[in-house]
Amino acid sequence: MKRVLIIAGTDSSGGAGLTRDTSVAAAHGMQVAPVVTAVTAQTDSGVSAIHPVAPDLVLEQISCALAAPVDAVKIGMLGSAETAGAVADALNGTRCPVVMDPVLRASSGPALNRSDAFSLIAPLMERITLLTPNLEEARVLAGLPDGRPGALARAIGSRGVQASLIKGGHDTGETSVDLLQMPGAEPHRFSAPRLNRSQRGTGCALATAIACRLAQGHALPQACALAKRDIHNWIETGVFSVCAPEPTPDHRSG
Repeated sequence: MKRVLIIAGTDSSGGAGLTRDTSVAAAHGMQVAPVVTAVTAQTDSGVSAIHPVAPDLVLEQISCALAAPVDAVKIGMLGSAETAGAVADALNGTRCPVVMDPVLRASSGPALNRSDAFSLIAPLMERITLLTPNLEEARVLAGLPDGRPGALARAIGSRGVQASLIKGGHDTGETSVDLLQMPGAEPHRFSAPRLNRSQRGTGCALATAIACRLAQGHALPQACALAKRDIHNWIETGVFSVCAPEPTPDHRSG
């Protein structure tokens, strides 16, 4: 059985964080090695408490998890540059794909500014296979408050990120478009009808689904396309299931 290392915070409501990550990985037939970075108390309507785990304990959890091989890594909430550094140290020497969903919130709760936000990514820059910010997070990371996905992807790439998937769920229009930018390549765009409903935990679920597909041997564009289809179906039906791969269409821009 394939094994995925998931580094994230807990969510007492079960809607996001490690609980959501684990259920998505299980749907892909993956074994999970969970590492807790923070314990939160929250409901669907808000967060009442966040207690970060000490960086040295995060490092020790990862070191123990890596006593057995892992086929992919998914990173979610880190909360501080110190924890990001500990994760980078612990992952040093691993060669599997790493997908990071940047949770741009400090441990105390407020949104991070551009400098603080990049402090969560900088220590891991060389290890991140794919960064999956939503539109708001991408604008913070790029320093472009009104930037569009293409410009955001280029700006984030200029900071050293290997590849980014700018998610379109927070955008407007009848179609939700995610844009994948890889080095030296034309962007890939993945489209789906925008649904008039929302679902908590879609960001962490998408990143986990991509990590699982990469662990199964799919190329990055196909992994993103399959994961987006799964998340769209989940939002539409309320039930998460894993779709079977089909011949991969060319999603690149013309």
